[in-house]
Amino acid sequence: MRMMITGAAIAALAATVVGAAEQASPYGNWRTPDKGGLIEVSQCDGGLCGKILSGTPGASPEGRLDSNNKNPALRGRALVGLYIFRGLKPADGSWKGSMYNPNDGGTYAATISLKSAGSLEVKGCIVWPMCKTQVWTRAR
Repeated sequence: MRMMITGAAIAALAATVVGAAEQASPYGNWRTPDKGGLIEVSQCDGGLCGKILSGTPGASPEGRLDSNNKNPALRGRALVGLYIFRGLKPADGSWKGSMYNPNDGGTYAATISLKSAGSLEVKGCIVWPMCKTQVWTRAR
C-alpha cells in the first residue's frame, strides 16, 4: 500500500511540474493590449515566431488588411495569418530579432521576454533608447 501511495504521489508531482513548465513557456496565444489582437507564438525558423490570429472584432475590411505597409504592393494582404516576427533567437533569457508593426508599417528591433506564465513583455526599438514596450497577456 505504501508503494502505491508513493507512486501516486510521484506521478501527481511529476504532472504538476510538467504543467508548470508548460505554463511558463512563451508558446501559445497572447492578447495584445490594444485593438484586441490575438497572436499565436510558436517555434519556427529556428526561433520564436508570432502570427496574427485576429484583431479588433467587427473591424472594417480595410482594418483587416496590411494597409499601413510601407510597400504599396503589400497593402492588400490580410493581417490574419501574417507573421509579425519570425525566428527570434534566444539571448540572455529573452528572444531577439526584428518585428513588424502593422499599426504603422514599420519593422523594429525586438526583444521578447517571458515575465510570468501569463505575461509576455514585447519591446520594439527604432534605436535604443527609442523603444516602446507592451505587455501581452496569455489568452485563455
